[in-house]
Amino acid sequence: VVDTGASVSILPEAVYKKHFSQCTLTKPQIKLVSYAKEDLPVIGCLSATVGMSVNNNVVPAIFYVVSSGSPLHGLDLIRLLNLNIVSGKVQCIDCESEISSAPTPETGYVTGPVNTVSPVSATHLGCVKGFIHKVQVNPTVTPIRQKLRRLPLSIHKEVSTELDRLHKAGIIEAVDSSEWVSPLVVVRKRDGHMRLCLDLREPNKSVIMDCYPLPHMEELFTELVGTSYYSQIDLSSAYHQLPLHPDSRNLTAFITHEGLFRFTRVPFGLASAPSAFQKMMQTVLRKLDGVKNYLDDIVLYDSQEAHDRHLQAVRQKLEEVGLQINLGKSSFNQSSIPFLGHVISKEGIHPSPDHLTAIANTPRPADMVALRSFLGLTSWFNKFLPNYATVVEPLRQMQRTDVQAPLQWNEETVESFETLKKMLESPALAIYDPALPAFVSTDASDYGLGAVLTQLRSDGAERVIAFASRTLSTSERKYSMVEKEALACVWAVEKWRTYVWGRRFTLRTDHQALTTLLSTKGMNRAGMRVARWSARLLCFQYDVQYGPGKRNCVADCLSRMPLSHTDADVATEQELISEVAEIQPFMTALLLAVFKAECEVCPELSQLRQMIQSRWPKLQKSVSNDLRLYFPVRLELAVESQLIFRGKRLVVPCALRERLVHLAHEGHQGLVWTKQRLRELYWWPRMDDLVHTILRACVTCQASDKSAKMVTAPMQPVEYPKGPFQHVAIDIVGPFERGAADCKFAITLIAYFSKWPEVRFASSVTTQTVMKFLTTIFAREGNPCTITSDNGPQFTSSEFTLFLKEQGIKHIKTSVYHPQANGAIERFNRVLKECLQAAEVASKPWKSTVLTMLKSYRATTHATTGETPFLLLRGRNMRTKLNVLPPEVGPDKFTQVRDSVKRRQAKSKHYTDRKRGSKFRNIKVGDKVRVRKPFHVKKGKAQFTDPLSVQQQTGPSTFILSDGKRWNSSRLSLCPEREENPEQAERRDRDCSMESTALSLNRGIRHRQPPMWSKDYVME
Repeated sequence: VVDTGASVSILPEAVYKKHFSQCTLTKPQIKLVSYAKEDLPVIGCLSATVGMSVNNNVVPAIFYVVSSGSPLHGLDLIRLLNLNIVSGKVQCIDCESEISSAPTPETGYVTGPVNTVSPVSATHLGCVKGFIHKVQVNPTVTPIRQKLRRLPLSIHKEVSTELDRLHKAGIIEAVDSSEWVSPLVVVRKRDGHMRLCLDLREPNKSVIMDCYPLPHMEELFTELVGTSYYSQIDLSSAYHQLPLHPDSRNLTAFITHEGLFRFTRVPFGLASAPSAFQKMMQTVLRKLDGVKNYLDDIVLYDSQEAHDRHLQAVRQKLEEVGLQINLGKSSFNQSSIPFLGHVISKEGIHPSPDHLTAIANTPRPADMVALRSFLGLTSWFNKFLPNYATVVEPLRQMQRTDVQAPLQWNEETVESFETLKKMLESPALAIYDPALPAFVSTDASDYGLGAVLTQLRSDGAERVIAFASRTLSTSERKYSMVEKEALACVWAVEKWRTYVWGRRFTLRTDHQALTTLLSTKGMNRAGMRVARWSARLLCFQYDVQYGPGKRNCVADCLSRMPLSHTDADVATEQELISEVAEIQPFMTALLLAVFKAECEVCPELSQLRQMIQSRWPKLQKSVSNDLRLYFPVRLELAVESQLIFRGKRLVVPCALRERLVHLAHEGHQGLVWTKQRLRELYWWPRMDDLVHTILRACVTCQASDKSAKMVTAPMQPVEYPKGPFQHVAIDIVGPFERGAADCKFAITLIAYFSKWPEVRFASSVTTQTVMKFLTTIFAREGNPCTITSDNGPQFTSSEFTLFLKEQGIKHIKTSVYHPQANGAIERFNRVLKECLQAAEVASKPWKSTVLTMLKSYRATTHATTGETPFLLLRGRNMRTKLNVLPPEVGPDKFTQVRDSVKRRQAKSKHYTDRKRGSKFRNIKVGDKVRVRKPFHVKKGKAQFTDPLSVQQQTGPSTFILSDGKRWNSSRLSLCPEREENPEQAERRDRDCSMESTALSLNRGIRHRQPPMWSKDYVME
């Protein structure tokens, strides 16, 4: 191989030992690095002389001997021999000869008018004249705008350069908006350059296909076979040379990091592109003799003189219409050429040697499994093989021996094996027909890949077109089984791209999961590696079909007996850029080295990694307890660089799960956003449960949790006193903005038994003011047994406490910020405020208006007691303008009132509790609670206090907390606490579920009794 990119010349060790073993190697003085930036071990240096038969030039040279590879003539030897590389051809500058790799029997080198063919432009891509492709679109299909697929920053510059090149060449143009938007797919070509592709699956659903037919394969071969000279012309970026109609360009719009672009030329992957391009090419070449084309492959054929005329005519025609030739992939004046998987020559059509290599070089089976696979392969083709039963009998006899014993090969079995291979080489292979359905069957074993390309003939027989197999590299053998099967599919389809590209075919596999993972719907569930491979198949139109392994015996055999020297290029060639870059923002806070180290020491992930790289059992119960939660998603798991992925998300080791949750929750943005942020990048079993547990225990979030629902405690009716003025309630109303100077506040009091109210206005309310008010009341009515108030400073001062203690009065303080606990006085306060509002409207003095209201209130029957407050306190009815003679009141009136109050309280409690949805809280002493702050909380402020502990329960719904205050449960919210490790809870739940499933289910026994009327009859 002549390579201008290599600085030195290389010789494989096998070639050195075969031809130059007598020569001594010297120690190398330099270090070699491969194109992949990896060190290339050098065995030694060989000093030799190199000569050319063209000009008898002999020069000294140094070859670096390496362990493997192909002989490579580098730049040093090219300069010494004075060679030049022109359009893929090696030429000697000192002479007019051209060195070719396809010699003729007469001269040893190919001759002919190669230099007369030149591209239309050396710098710009050609554009055909007189043709423009307009895509027919189904108007009922709704356009879809897809989002941008992120690319690593390391390739942004390279992608931008390619976008700039396409833009300058007029292939794409920038747009502001489009109803269709497709994502960009970046592919690395064989030469290392970047290829920009589009995922046009969604737009292709709206394309109405052109019915223009592709040439029939057999008709092409019939005309091409039998001539002496052939030339093959390849067009540069063929589809890009066909203009796209302006009305159809929005269909090809795609989004990049530099904005929105669309194609002005026909892009690769457009559903209507093959038929449109074939129609254009046949129109251009229609009147020319000795030329045929299949899409962008142009073949010229005839005798030498006629061939040269045809070549000149084709060149002129292509230049005339503006099409550009790719000289690097074209060949001229050949005695045979490869075309559509076949070799065409004067002698006829032959299958490509590459297709037969997998069968011809099949190694001898080493065990019974490999032997059975080979026999399955041969028996599948027995209808094409004469005397098959006779030839295969020695191998069948060997198959009947002990399965555990090693295979015993003798002359008879070896001859049978070699004969079967020769019989399979040619008769079993047929010519590919584009009009017939094509099937690509693949299979993978632990160490190899196998594939077979077949077609279904009109007689119902399935004929083989080509075989293929190769071994897996060391890194590929560590793939999971689903990845190996997916690799076989991608490798086979790309290997037979010539056959299957541009038409729909069926991809067969014995791994049922691939029917989903290699489809459009399954790309989101597939692992990163499988998703990238699936993206490489976007330009193909195929259906994935599942078939059991016993029906896929051909590919199964080839995978178990792969060729040891088949190039494993699919893992590196055209590899899509990894989307691991999306995880980089988190990795800055959690170093990748730390993540990998934790993955290595995590026992659970170590078991999982081994299970992925081997084979999962068929039943979940066969998996260890630690891995059972991974079983439902086993087909989505993959291992890359010792990291485990579920699709595109990293599987997190146990030790880092809580840390990642805290990192994702740094902004305290809530449960949904935290889970969404984690789900984009990471996964582990029961991740949502762990996130929910940690966030519920977050003190910062608890203080501002708007979603916390406050539960109203059930009503607790105040015990009705046994007599008048035994229990009173006091409160302060105000300040009143519109009140007079001496009416800024009002001290109110009400007796629980009689509902007797008292009101006193004041300019200010201090403890002394309240004490004077009560002293006046007590002087008239006597001291009550109990007085209830809120937690105002006037009622909690030491002076007020001492005052009540001296009077022998019990003081009850309600819960903080819970006025409902003093409902009787609060209800009267509302009546007082309504009275003051009426006085303000009528412009009357407040004090006189309130006195009138108090008189009416005391003389009016109360709804709760059923009697007037005056009657229950004084023992008689108040004489008013409406009364003439007061009725007599007996001593049993108090009992009737008490019963009426109890009934009224019970009824009020029933309806109020039902309306509020009240219920008792399960709060115990020692629990951690948070208190909802009173009144309106400003934006940005916490809704709850810091957690407090419950010190004492003073009632069914009242508690004293660690702040020393009494609180009603309606303002309390329990703080969730993590009682156990989530991993322990996970295993506990799993064990409980296993025990529950093991219990037998018994139906209840139904006791049947005969009806009573049956006693009158004799039942038989």
